[in-house]
Amino acid sequence: MPELSVLIPARREEWLARTCADVLEHAELDTEVLAVIDGEHLGDRPAPHPRLRVIELRESIGQRAATNLAARETTGRYLMKLDAHCALDQGFDRKCLAALEGHPDWTLVPKQWNF
Repeated sequence: MPELSVLIPARREEWLARTCADVLEHAELDTEVLAVIDGEHLGDRPAPHPRLRVIELRESIGQRAATNLAARETTGRYLMKLDAHCALDQGFDRKCLAALEGHPDWTLVPKQWNF
């Protein structure tokens, strides 16, 4: 069972495939990714990967409902919600879990950098 599950709701997001690939490339642990295509989709579909699940909905249910759907489908101990147009630091999962060590009831909010 993975420690961290990354939830990515996406509607009309042209960068979803790239974001999923980035998360999987920069994860250093057994981190799973759940992408929810919430109705309409732009761009490429995410490439198949053993740690990636894609849920496709015919009709949009909205970002919060799509995130909650992904959360119900996850197997990870901790959840990370991510927009479908993001890039992450190498080892982001290891770093987040290290910060949470000894504090299982914390909510962690990562810092955003715009380059």
